[in-house]
Amino acid sequence: MGPGDFRRCRERLSQGLQGLPGRGELWFPPRPACGFLGDGRSTDIQEEALAASPLLEDLRRRLTHAFQWAVQRATSRRAQEAAAAAAREEQSWTRVEATLARLRAELVEMHFQNHQLSRTLLDLNMKVQQLKKEYELEITSDSQSPKDDAANPE
Repeated sequence: MGPGDFRRCRERLSQGLQGLPGRGELWFPPRPACGFLGDGRSTDIQEEALAASPLLEDLRRRLTHAFQWAVQRATSRRAQEAAAAAAREEQSWTRVEATLARLRAELVEMHFQNHQLSRTLLDLNMKVQQLKKEYELEITSDSQSPKDDAANPE
């Protein structure tokens, strides 16, 4: 098998696969058995490398593009997930702050009610003390009246 035979074989196989979608450009025919250096086949390897170089370069370019696209997608997905997590955290803090504001308002209201109740209790205590004094005065005045009548028989 000479140098020209391999090239013709590769062209035939490549042309036969052109009808298959996605396979015509990426398919490499099997390499012939290579001999040792110096047996005349090293030129076949060099020719094969030169012929495959555009195909390999195209494959490298496509793989690089696919890898970059996947990295960009993963990066954008991570960025979206990070933004969503930040939004959830912000909503959480907003809920906590709203809850704290409601609790503060309730505590202020309870403080006001406590103040009102303590005033009411002080007022009631003063009235009870006043009524107690009036009752004691009435009892003492009632108890003095019969003695005065007995002491003064007019």
